[in-house]
Amino acid sequence: MTALRRAFLAVVPPPETLDAIEELVAGANRRGFTWTRRDQWHITIQFFGKVADPDALIGALAGAVAAVRQPRVHVRGAGGFPSARRASVYWLGVDDPEPLGLVHDAVMAAAGSFVRPRDVVTFVPHLTLARLSSPKRLNEEVEVLADVTFGSSFTVGELVLLESETRRGGAVYRKIARFPLG
Repeated sequence: MTALRRAFLAVVPPPETLDAIEELVAGANRRGFTWTRRDQWHITIQFFGKVADPDALIGALAGAVAAVRQPRVHVRGAGGFPSARRASVYWLGVDDPEPLGLVHDAVMAAAGSFVRPRDVVTFVPHLTLARLSSPKRLNEEVEVLADVTFGSSFTVGELVLLESETRRGGAVYRKIARFPLG
Protein backbone atom coordinates (compact mmCIF):
# COMPACT_ATOMS: atom_id res chain seq x y z
CA MET A 1 0.00 0.00 0.00
CA THR A 2 1.27 3.49 -0.80
CA ALA A 3 2.03 6.08 1.89
CA LEU A 4 -0.83 7.98 3.51
CA ARG A 5 -0.64 11.77 3.67
CA ARG A 6 -3.08 12.61 6.49
CA ALA A 7 -4.16 9.47 8.31
CA PHE A 8 -6.26 9.29 11.46
CA LEU A 9 -8.20 6.73 13.47
CA ALA A 10 -11.83 7.48 14.26
CA VAL A 11 -15.21 6.32 15.49
CA VAL A 12 -18.05 7.00 13.06
CA PRO A 13 -21.28 7.52 15.03
CA PRO A 14 -24.45 5.70 13.92
CA PRO A 15 -27.02 7.38 11.66
CA GLU A 16 -29.36 8.26 14.57
CA THR A 17 -26.60 10.31 16.21
CA LEU A 18 -25.63 11.91 12.91
CA ASP A 19 -29.31 12.83 12.32
CA ALA A 20 -29.44 14.59 15.71
CA ILE A 21 -26.25 16.50 14.94
CA GLU A 22 -27.61 17.43 11.53
CA GLU A 23 -30.63 19.02 13.24
CA LEU A 24 -28.26 21.19 15.25
CA VAL A 25 -26.31 22.47 12.26
CA ALA A 26 -29.21 22.68 9.80
CA GLY A 27 -29.38 26.27 8.72
CA ALA A 28 -26.45 27.24 10.95
CA ASN A 29 -24.97 30.33 9.42
CA ARG A 30 -22.50 32.19 11.54
CA ARG A 31 -19.94 34.49 9.98
CA GLY A 32 -16.45 33.04 10.02
CA PHE A 33 -17.60 29.45 10.65
CA THR A 34 -16.87 26.76 8.07
CA TRP A 35 -19.25 23.95 9.01
CA THR A 36 -18.20 20.37 8.48
CA ARG A 37 -20.44 18.03 6.51
CA ARG A 38 -22.19 14.89 7.70
CA ASP A 39 -19.79 12.68 5.72
CA GLN A 40 -16.92 14.25 7.70
CA TRP A 41 -18.38 13.69 11.18
CA HIS A 42 -16.37 11.33 13.34
CA ILE A 43 -14.93 11.15 16.84
CA THR A 44 -11.18 11.41 16.55
CA ILE A 45 -9.19 8.75 18.40
CA GLN A 46 -5.72 9.62 17.09
CA PHE A 47 -4.21 11.66 14.28
CA PHE A 48 -1.19 10.05 12.61
CA GLY A 49 -0.47 12.45 9.76
CA LYS A 50 1.88 11.07 7.13
CA VAL A 51 2.34 7.31 7.36
CA ALA A 52 5.09 5.89 5.15
CA ASP A 53 4.15 2.25 5.79
CA PRO A 54 0.37 1.91 6.19
CA ASP A 55 0.58 -1.91 6.26
CA ALA A 56 2.82 -1.72 9.34
CA LEU A 57 0.38 0.67 11.05
CA ILE A 58 -2.56 -1.60 10.21
CA GLY A 59 -0.65 -4.60 11.56
CA ALA A 60 0.24 -2.76 14.77
CA LEU A 61 -3.37 -1.72 15.37
CA ALA A 62 -5.26 -4.87 14.41
CA GLY A 63 -4.40 -7.15 17.33
CA ALA A 64 -4.25 -4.43 19.96
CA VAL A 65 -7.61 -2.93 19.07
CA ALA A 66 -9.31 -6.34 18.88
CA ALA A 67 -8.43 -6.85 22.56
CA VAL A 68 -10.13 -3.60 23.67
CA ARG A 69 -13.63 -3.77 25.13
CA GLN A 70 -16.37 -2.09 23.09
CA PRO A 71 -17.23 1.17 24.88
CA ARG A 72 -20.63 2.85 25.10
CA VAL A 73 -20.57 6.44 23.92
CA HIS A 74 -23.08 9.28 23.98
CA VAL A 75 -22.32 12.48 22.05
CA ARG A 76 -22.95 15.32 24.47
CA GLY A 77 -21.86 18.87 25.14
CA ALA A 78 -19.53 21.11 23.18
CA GLY A 79 -16.20 22.85 23.35
CA GLY A 80 -13.58 24.73 21.42
CA PHE A 81 -9.92 24.24 20.62
CA PRO A 82 -7.66 25.45 22.02
CA SER A 83 -10.32 26.79 24.44
CA ALA A 84 -13.89 28.08 24.32
CA ARG A 85 -12.55 31.56 25.08
CA ARG A 86 -10.41 31.66 21.94
CA ALA A 87 -11.56 28.86 19.67
CA SER A 88 -10.46 28.07 16.16
CA VAL A 89 -12.39 24.77 16.20
CA TYR A 90 -15.94 24.22 17.50
CA TRP A 91 -16.69 20.63 18.52
CA LEU A 92 -19.10 18.24 20.23
CA GLY A 93 -17.82 15.97 22.98
CA VAL A 94 -18.90 12.76 24.68
CA ASP A 95 -20.62 12.38 28.04
CA ASP A 96 -17.87 10.21 29.54
CA PRO A 97 -14.46 10.36 27.85
CA GLU A 98 -12.93 7.57 29.96
CA PRO A 99 -14.09 4.55 27.87
CA LEU A 100 -12.74 6.13 24.68
CA GLY A 101 -9.64 7.11 26.64
CA LEU A 102 -8.98 3.40 27.21
CA VAL A 103 -9.30 2.82 23.46
CA HIS A 104 -6.90 5.70 22.83
CA ASP A 105 -4.42 4.30 25.36
CA ALA A 106 -4.45 0.92 23.59
CA VAL A 107 -3.93 2.62 20.23
CA MET A 108 -0.99 4.63 21.55
CA ALA A 109 0.58 1.56 23.19
CA ALA A 110 0.37 -0.37 19.92
CA ALA A 111 1.03 2.36 17.37
CA GLY A 112 2.47 5.32 19.24
CA SER A 113 5.65 5.09 17.19
CA PHE A 114 3.60 6.19 14.16
CA VAL A 115 2.55 9.42 15.91
CA ARG A 116 4.71 12.49 15.36
CA PRO A 117 5.80 14.16 18.62
CA ARG A 118 3.77 17.29 17.79
CA ASP A 119 0.63 15.13 17.52
CA VAL A 120 1.02 13.63 20.99
CA VAL A 121 -1.53 15.74 22.85
CA THR A 122 -3.99 15.29 25.68
CA PHE A 123 -6.77 13.06 24.39
CA VAL A 124 -10.10 14.88 24.06
CA PRO A 125 -12.65 12.78 22.17
CA HIS A 126 -14.49 15.18 19.90
CA LEU A 127 -16.47 15.57 16.72
CA THR A 128 -15.51 18.71 14.81
CA LEU A 129 -18.57 20.81 13.88
CA ALA A 130 -16.84 23.86 12.44
CA ARG A 131 -13.51 25.51 11.82
CA LEU A 132 -13.32 29.23 12.45
CA SER A 133 -11.58 31.68 10.14
CA SER A 134 -10.16 33.51 13.16
CA PRO A 135 -10.28 32.70 16.88
CA LYS A 136 -13.65 33.47 18.44
CA ARG A 137 -15.20 33.37 21.90
CA LEU A 138 -17.57 30.37 22.04
CA ASN A 139 -18.43 30.40 25.74
CA GLU A 140 -22.14 31.00 25.06
CA GLU A 141 -22.40 28.26 22.41
CA VAL A 142 -20.59 25.80 24.67
CA GLU A 143 -22.76 26.67 27.67
CA VAL A 144 -26.00 26.27 25.70
CA LEU A 145 -24.97 22.74 24.63
CA ALA A 146 -23.44 21.66 27.97
CA ASP A 147 -26.27 19.25 28.81
CA VAL A 148 -27.52 18.55 25.29
CA THR A 149 -27.18 14.98 24.02
CA PHE A 150 -27.28 13.95 20.39
CA GLY A 151 -29.08 10.69 19.67
CA SER A 152 -28.94 7.69 21.96
CA SER A 153 -25.83 6.19 23.45
CA PHE A 154 -24.21 3.63 21.17
CA THR A 155 -21.68 0.84 21.38
CA VAL A 156 -18.48 1.43 19.44
CA GLY A 157 -17.94 -1.80 17.53
CA GLU A 158 -15.10 -0.65 15.32
CA LEU A 159 -12.52 2.00 14.61
CA VAL A 160 -11.86 3.24 11.11
CA LEU A 161 -8.49 4.30 9.71
CA LEU A 162 -9.16 7.19 7.35
CA GLU A 163 -7.04 9.26 5.03
CA SER A 164 -7.99 12.89 4.58
CA GLU A 165 -7.49 14.70 1.30
CA THR A 166 -7.89 18.45 1.53
CA ARG A 167 -9.87 19.93 -1.34
CA ARG A 168 -11.26 23.35 -2.10
CA GLY A 169 -14.78 22.25 -1.05
CA GLY A 170 -13.55 20.63 2.18
CA ALA A 171 -11.81 17.46 3.21
CA VAL A 172 -12.71 14.15 1.59
CA TYR A 173 -12.11 10.98 3.60
CA ARG A 174 -11.11 7.61 2.23
CA LYS A 175 -11.51 4.48 4.34
CA ILE A 176 -8.23 2.57 4.56
CA ALA A 177 -9.06 -0.12 7.16
CA ARG A 178 -11.61 -1.12 9.77
CA PHE A 179 -10.68 -2.53 13.17
CA PRO A 180 -13.31 -4.44 15.17
CA LEU A 181 -13.14 -3.89 18.91
CA GLY A 182 -13.23 -6.83 21.33
